[in-house]
Amino acid sequence: MRGDVWLVIGGMAVATYLTRAPLLLALARRPLPPRLRLWLRLIPLAVLPAIAIPLVLLERDGAGARLAVALAHPPLWGAAVVLALAALRVNLLVTVTLGVAVVAFLRALA
Repeated sequence: MRGDVWLVIGGMAVATYLTRAPLLLALARRPLPPRLRLWLRLIPLAVLPAIAIPLVLLERDGAGARLAVALAHPPLWGAAVVLALAALRVNLLVTVTLGVAVVAFLRALA
């Protein structure tokens, strides 16, 4: 990699640390109210679907993005596998690995 790429990576790491560390250090020894703890625990449950749903339901090409709900759309099958395994409470790493494997296999067939 070029040197300027490493400089950008390092700068972003420092910026991320400086924007998050003060709040974490200030709250480290204080007990949080139960409602706030619950809210903080639910953030990943809101963020992950917001990131994943467009990746599963949209198909991008040179002209832009369009809704892809056809059975031939591999990410849809990967998402179905992930949802089924998550409903069965399978380990998260196994669930994600199998979902990615299904998508990769179906794309290799196409």
